[in-house]
Amino acid sequence: MASAEVNNPTQTPPVFWSHLGNWIRLIPRSAVLSMIGPSMLLLVGYFGWRFYGAKNYDAAYYGLRQENLVLTPQPQWLKESVVEQLFQKSGLENLSFLDRQTSVVLARTLEQHPAVREIHRVQPVSGGQIYVSVEYRTPIAMVRCEIGDETGGTHDRFVPIDKDGVLLPESNFSSTDVVNYIWICVDGLKFDPDWKHGSRLTDPRILDAARLCAVLQSFREQVKAEKVFVDKAPSDKVQTVGKSRWWLEIQTADPGPTVIWGEAPEMSKTDGVAIDNSTRAKVSRLLDAASDRTQWSKELIDLTKQRP
Repeated sequence: MASAEVNNPTQTPPVFWSHLGNWIRLIPRSAVLSMIGPSMLLLVGYFGWRFYGAKNYDAAYYGLRQENLVLTPQPQWLKESVVEQLFQKSGLENLSFLDRQTSVVLARTLEQHPAVREIHRVQPVSGGQIYVSVEYRTPIAMVRCEIGDETGGTHDRFVPIDKDGVLLPESNFSSTDVVNYIWICVDGLKFDPDWKHGSRLTDPRILDAARLCAVLQSFREQVKAEKVFVDKAPSDKVQTVGKSRWWLEIQTADPGPTVIWGEAPEMSKTDGVAIDNSTRAKVSRLLDAASDRTQWSKELIDLTKQRP
């Protein structure tokens, strides 16, 4: 049987595309170039403005500046400008007033500063300024630590903390400022170079002593409290103390007595105010003793014992 050869039909492009190709070939090259050039300029201009120009325009005319940022007045102990430090380290100048997230970013950035405890409000005001309500940390004690020196010996180093046990920037305190605060004294406490400003110290002895210093702060001058010593609770008191196993003593200015306080006071987590009746009773007895020369002339006042 004879076989027939079958040829596939030739596929021709659609008429529209054929005419379009012919039309394009008829366009002079100079005309094509004259269209491509402006088109490229338009594309480059659009994307340049979209990703670069708009941001720089916002930064130039609506960017945040140091003079536009108004914080709650700094406390006296804080000698360094919080605003200047933030602009040096955090790039706040890249924020724009037109960005809705600026207030949120600003609040989060400020809360990272070691001297700031909490941000209560960020509010844009007239004149292109932003007012920020800041709660600053308050130093309540100096923790005495041992640190090695080049001769192989040791010397005292004092680090400031607030009532939460947060380490404050030491650069704001001079050597003469140390005596203005109660000292927290813990035997064998070494200075840790890994401690960071703004971080909370984890040693329970320091945290217990910090709570007592917070209680003493408002009437420190009346009782002339100078140091808080931390030691293990006596064996006969271990069963009576709460979660803490540490025993606190207050050393007053000479010729004042040593005051045995006992276990650390319980404090409210919200405002740091003493909440237990035992603390209130001890404060009352301590103030009474400070106002009575006969009692204050004693070498030792034990607040853990009941009134006679």
